Amino acid sequence: MIRRDFIKVIIASLASYPIATTAQRSIAVIGALSPAARPAQFDSGVYAGFLQGMRELGYTEGKDYLVEWRFAEGDYTRLPALADDLVALNVKVLFATSAASILAAHAATTTIPIVMGYFEDDPTERGLAVSLAHPTGNVTGLAVMQLESVSKVLDLIRNILPNLDRLAVLLNPTVASYRAALVKVRTLAQKLGVTILDWEVRTVQEMDTAFKAIGETNNVGAILVMGDAFFFANRGRLVELSLTNRLPLIASGNGEFAVAGALMSYGANIFDSFRRSASYVDKILKGAKPGDLPIQEPTKIDLVINRKTAKALGFQIPDKILSVADEVIE
Repeated sequence: MIRRDFIKVIIASLASYPIATTAQRSIAVIGALSPAARPAQFDSGVYAGFLQGMRELGYTEGKDYLVEWRFAEGDYTRLPALADDLVALNVKVLFATSAASILAAHAATTTIPIVMGYFEDDPTERGLAVSLAHPTGNVTGLAVMQLESVSKVLDLIRNILPNLDRLAVLLNPTVASYRAALVKVRTLAQKLGVTILDWEVRTVQEMDTAFKAIGETNNVGAILVMGDAFFFANRGRLVELSLTNRLPLIASGNGEFAVAGALMSYGANIFDSFRRSASYVDKILKGAKPGDLPIQEPTKIDLVINRKTAKALGFQIPDKILSVADEVIE
């Protein structure tokens, strides 16, 4: 019996119990949708944040709830079908990890509650909520507002690379907000006297091609990647290419990029955002409506510097940057 049918059997069998018995034995089925690759294990890494959050709230996996995980393995075109699959299971709540999966989940259902784990955009501009304080629809959770951090990222780059003239930017064109991100990066970089050269990357092959082109372009001093699930899933390859081409890689995204070997990363802590998402699931399972739960922004923003990578590339990180870093990897 496949797992999907097994879940349906569980739900059907629970429905057959008398009311009192059902209350004692009921188990919530949570659907989880991610555009990234399935991790080798769930007890470490960013997805462990959600599971930890559930434990902190008194839930035991397998006893109080089950999670039906779906991963698109970096192929965003798979997300609509995966979302439909979870909706067909009639899960109690959908936990969608980032923008691409959140939008796919919302397209699949306007009735099942959706908890955002790490929405990179402004949900009010994407039609997911009327306002952050009063979403009113079936979507709530954490909104990272990644574009708001771009100015800080560029300031950090300028401090680390004061003579930078040209900055290459990698963007995934399948991400709805990528054009807005490019406009903002160009506008801010112009004020700093930095020229932006952008490359669209949606596959590993295009990533390899972009790095080859960047390496052949004169005076490109660094590469900025606008973090999304595709780049996150392929951060190891990004780092490999940056080191091979001796071009520092900076990520406007979570610290895992720097841990993998990027020179620097600046962005919301995904583990913490996923952990906080569990509180939304808890409230919804207890009867709260998602439209009544205010959307929150992240409280933990991490600056992670990889000093080992800096030394390998011949860069000296200024002490004033190291002193404010949340983590320095030696």
